[in-house]
Amino acid sequence: MSKTILTVVICTRDRGPMLADGVRAILAMELPPHELLVIDQSKDDLTENALRETAGDDPRVRYHRVQTVGLSAGRNAGWQLARGEVVAYTDDDCVVSSGWLAALSEELQDPSISAVFGRLLPHGEPARTGHETGFKPASERKVYSGNAPPWHVGHGGNMAFRRKDLEEVGGFDPLLGAGGALLSGEDSDIIYRLLAARKRVVYSPNALCWHKQWKPWPEQRRMERAYARGAGAQFAKYLRCGDLRGLQLFHVWMWELGVRRLAAGLFKWRSAKVMYLGYCQFLYPWLGVLASLRYRVDRKRKTYVP
Repeated sequence: MSKTILTVVICTRDRGPMLADGVRAILAMELPPHELLVIDQSKDDLTENALRETAGDDPRVRYHRVQTVGLSAGRNAGWQLARGEVVAYTDDDCVVSSGWLAALSEELQDPSISAVFGRLLPHGEPARTGHETGFKPASERKVYSGNAPPWHVGHGGNMAFRRKDLEEVGGFDPLLGAGGALLSGEDSDIIYRLLAARKRVVYSPNALCWHKQWKPWPEQRRMERAYARGAGAQFAKYLRCGDLRGLQLFHVWMWELGVRRLAAGLFKWRSAKVMYLGYCQFLYPWLGVLASLRYRVDRKRKTYVP
């Protein structure tokens, strides 16, 4: 694996200035050999210009402009255009640690592992508020197989896959993810579908990445509602594909992210904001279920059909 070029993919849209820190961190890593592929869905040239200003003429950087909209479409373009046998993803508002790619690569030395998700902490290590986004602080490695709530495994800002396994399960669901018709959840969905296909997925705390908590409260509220609607759409899809675990996941989601978060906001954080986010995760999945009924499903791949 150490001699294989790994492809790091960043999908972005109209957020060029945010790329600089993340790009510099990726290019600062020397081992294992890697390339950086930026998939740009922007409406103008500002993102491309910002990337060129940061990366210069570094031959490891590839830029690809696409006309599609939606994070899943961008992620799919990433693995389809990648030169590496392993495709690692981070987001345009994330900064990876110096050992990030080496830790992902080390896990994938084991041919039985299909995907790795890493540790994700708030950038700058600020004090916890209870309403962080993209937060995965666990310090113990864990291997997942079979039936597991996919949101326990990790987040899309820090993940890597064998490209052949992504291709085998049909890639990311085209209607899920930010900017997609069903708004979110492409990362937890790909975890679930890999596990359902009897693949093994690892969480590695050594693959460390920091997520910038830059969104103001109104934007975070919209994002949490989108998370909840995407979750409902996922669970409904599994049920429509004949997978009764979708019902179990719906129940666990409601309990963990709805009821327990409401209680944590009231008793632990004493925060109306945290309580509101729990309320969103209790109510908005139902709206995701209703929205999802407008679309057909591919029962074999467990994806929506655009």
